[in-house]
Amino acid sequence: MGWTDRLNATPGRIRLGPVDVDVYHWAEMADTVVNPPHRHTYFELCWVEDGAGEFIVDGRTHPIGPGSLLFARPGVPHQIISRHEPGIRLAWVAFHLRLTGDDGDLGALFDAFSTSARPLAHDAQARVAALWTALRATGAGPALPGQDAAATSVAQALLVALAQAGADALRPQTAVAPDAGAAVVRQATRYVQDNLDRPLSVEELARHVHLSPRQLTRLFTLHVGQSPAGYVERTRLDHAAALLVRTDLPIKQIADAVGYGDVPGFTRAFSRRLGTPPGRFRHAATLQPVLSVS
Repeated sequence: MGWTDRLNATPGRIRLGPVDVDVYHWAEMADTVVNPPHRHTYFELCWVEDGAGEFIVDGRTHPIGPGSLLFARPGVPHQIISRHEPGIRLAWVAFHLRLTGDDGDLGALFDAFSTSARPLAHDAQARVAALWTALRATGAGPALPGQDAAATSVAQALLVALAQAGADALRPQTAVAPDAGAAVVRQATRYVQDNLDRPLSVEELARHVHLSPRQLTRLFTLHVGQSPAGYVERTRLDHAAALLVRTDLPIKQIADAVGYGDVPGFTRAFSRRLGTPPGRFRHAATLQPVLSVS
């Protein structure tokens, strides 16, 4: 019995405080090439594990690649198309939401998710990938006492992480007693954001926050889920993607603005992360009107 079979054989309702999540099915497919335009009466959240292509939502085309989260919302026509053989490897969950109240953080979160129109999020956070992997693990192997309870707990955490990725305008909560490590990481990430237009090394970041590179790497892994170098590249390319969509700046100027000394290097990094070159991304992902920048 596969992990999806085992999960689908368990009771489908997952309770998250004031939110009932009626799960219709968990599924995965290793070779999605193209599916016809269609719509559902329920939510369908897909994680792109491997491959690249397009997610067409309500007539708009969005490039997708490894780590993309796709949000197919009730009643909205959508389609997934692979760019290359053998296709896109997907894992997904289909469910219906019922909010029994709006008290507390979970009620507010799922209310924000259910009213959002966000079609996708690029580069799924490390915890989303880890939770999908953990969910597979709970459904694999021989059935043991407590296995269903473990699967439900992981599924709850995964649904919360997916809702956070698919909701608009979430405000981070202020920690009651923030630890020193988190404060150091915030200081380092702000320094990265303020200096995207030039080379940044782990050694320079470590000097800025008065730590060794090894100590800083450990804190980034703990609080950000990736290395300092990985965070720098992600931040550069996320900012580049925003500039491509929201401005008419030339690609060379955008490459310079995010710290890439040459367009070929920028194009390779951008394509590796988002699965499509900058020019094609700009053409396809026109989610907002272009602003003229003088």
